[in-house]
Amino acid sequence: MQIKDFLEKVCSQIKYKPIRKDISEELETHIQEVKENYIEEGLTQTEAEQKAVEVMGNAEEVGRKLNKIHKPKLDWKLLLIVGILLCFGFLVVLTRIENGLNGYVTQSNIGKYFICLIIGITFSIVIYFINYTKITKYSNLLYLIATILIIFSLCIRNDIGGIAHLRIGAITFSPTVIAVPLYIISFVGFINNLNKESKLEEILSKYIKRKINIELIKIIVLSMFSLLLLSSIPSISSALILGTVYLIITTTKINELNKNKLRRIAILWGTVIVLVSFLFIQVMGISSFRWNRLAVTLNPEIDSEGGGWLALNREKIIESANMFGEARNKSEAINMFDEGTEFAFISLLAHYGWVVSISIIIAVLALSIKLIINAIKIKDNYGKLLIIGIASMYMLQSILNILMNLNLWIESSFNLPFISYGGANLVVNMMSLALILSIYRRKDIIILTTATYKTK
Repeated sequence: MQIKDFLEKVCSQIKYKPIRKDISEELETHIQEVKENYIEEGLTQTEAEQKAVEVMGNAEEVGRKLNKIHKPKLDWKLLLIVGILLCFGFLVVLTRIENGLNGYVTQSNIGKYFICLIIGITFSIVIYFINYTKITKYSNLLYLIATILIIFSLCIRNDIGGIAHLRIGAITFSPTVIAVPLYIISFVGFINNLNKESKLEEILSKYIKRKINIELIKIIVLSMFSLLLLSSIPSISSALILGTVYLIITTTKINELNKNKLRRIAILWGTVIVLVSFLFIQVMGISSFRWNRLAVTLNPEIDSEGGGWLALNREKIIESANMFGEARNKSEAINMFDEGTEFAFISLLAHYGWVVSISIIIAVLALSIKLIINAIKIKDNYGKLLIIGIASMYMLQSILNILMNLNLWIESSFNLPFISYGGANLVVNMMSLALILSIYRRKDIIILTTATYKTK
């Protein structure tokens, strides 16, 4: 049997067509290597080719084995966990509806939710089947889109709670909802291309007697610019999330290095700690409002009618909540909590009790653990970093939101992914999840090695 016939028979058994070309090329390379060895032993071209093909084994059997190995897989466990979180999210919508001002609000809320859910599912299906490895080519474009979105929101400003929002028709949303994931994906792309030498670097090395890493300078400058933009919205909480995710991704990338990785990680974290400490002192030093806000977080009773009012009302719900059903004291702020945005967790605690709230915490922890496991399983570095970036975003938002609702963190605009009310939040979270599923789908579709094949 000739090499061409063998490859065609193998590929005919592989159902996932996009991988057929890679498998065929790898198999051919391996067969040619074996063929060359036989030629060196004195066989003719034809004899060597036939012998090399025979060594590979039965074509159909090899094809079936490769099909089993490289079959795309849907992460049903992750989907189940997210499905549970979406059920809690629907419970938030129902709670919001029950406290609506009139029937129109009721129909409007539930209608918007299902429309956004359908839109999210539609986009997610498209993203799921996209080859995520091609996204890295569009890192600059994604960064530009995120930046334009924030700048545009600052120019045409519609403040809600002091944060700039955009309005499209009846939908109002914060630009950070879209910008933060885009910044994370583009940052991973920049990090992934860090070792590639650009033409500009090549030109500069001729005139400057030392090597300049343009990609590294680009990463530092663009990262700082994105954080400054988010802070100017102002959305310190979004900047905190993004900055922490940047740090986690960079640490993971450094950890892949063979040399001086501990020293580099120490320098990275040390530099960040010093800068953050300096900025904290500077910002807090010139703002009595922020000092007051921090003091109120530690002791809300010092400003019970102002900054501490919401915290005290949350405390009433926490202290009077039952295992099942409504709390004995739903507090004066229950209507505000029932809006279902950053206070979705305390709203559900007030109406349904600790069992539902603890179930949410368990589901959030399960999602976090599952995402960490997925990141460990991914062999492709780019895919691994994408999952780590998106997972870090989910985990930080979820943990800080729950802590805030339990009065264990400073009051901020962190939403609870898949649960907090908000159409744009839901769509973007579902699309980000679809990207993770797309990466997991291809986790076993890797570059083949000679160990994959049957050899003698």
